[in-house]
Amino acid sequence: MNAIDLVLARLPSEEGRKLYPYDDATGLRVRAPKGKISWGDGFNLEECGSQGLFEVMDRYLLEQEQIPLLALPWYAALDPVRQSVCLDIAYNAGVHGLLGFPHMIAALSRQDWPNAASECKVTNLELAGRYAVLAQLLLNG
Repeated sequence: MNAIDLVLARLPSEEGRKLYPYDDATGLRVRAPKGKISWGDGFNLEECGSQGLFEVMDRYLLEQEQIPLLALPWYAALDPVRQSVCLDIAYNAGVHGLLGFPHMIAALSRQDWPNAASECKVTNLELAGRYAVLAQLLLNG
């Protein structure tokens, strides 16, 4: 499996997949004041409901997120499991968010898995469990 496939397997449980537009702060459904919430060339987000659509969208977004990461030597040198952790963080916090973990990145560059795992933590209690799982993946590959 590659890094994208590994992240795709985790995303539904990490992100809490909903088949409708929602407010990510509250998890509550978002509705347009008039009409339907649409996207792109008139795609109705309120009626999509297809699991396959979300998988295609998630894969596309992860592929786009991974493009700048592949240019980073430390990321390219990682095995797919550890790449998936970095990609997961980038998906959640953006590439700049991932780069906000300089001690973890330095440890990854040295293949110092215990220190990389100990640096994979957040202060946000809602994300602490997710990052604890990611830390274990960094430690054990």
